[in-house]
This record gives sequence, structure tokens and C-alpha cells, in this order.
Amino acid sequence: MGAIVVVLLLALLLAAAVMLYVAYPYRGERTPVSPLLGEAMRRGVDALPTLDAEPTSGEHVSIAPRAQVDSHH
Repeated sequence: MGAIVVVLLLALLLAAAVMLYVAYPYRGERTPVSPLLGEAMRRGVDALPTLDAEPTSGEHVSIAPRAQVDSHH
């Protein structure tokens, strides 16, 4: 029973940290209560590898919606 409570509390803390990061440092704003926590989050994320926004190959990538296919004939 105690292990379940500990795991649930850790999950809540992780969810709160993700929400805090998305609300402030991810958008480039400072956290209102603890700016040091926001800076630590930003340094941690800067250290992690990320995907490039631009494709590296010569392919054209489109985000346009696909045409709907009528499969009910």
C-alpha cells in the first residue's frame, strides 16, 4: 500500500514539473515563484538532443491534409 502511494506521488510530481515547464520556460518566460527552477529546467532541456525542424535531405515535406478517400462504394 505504501509503495503505491509513493509511486502516485512521484507521478504527480513529474506531471507538475512538465506542466510548469510547458507553462513558462518552454515559451521563454521566467517562472514567477522560483526563477532558479525555470533556469535549471531550461539548462536540462538544452543539454538533451532534439530533432531538427528542417528536413536534412532534399525531400519536400508537406503538412497539408491528405485528400479524403471515399471507400464506401
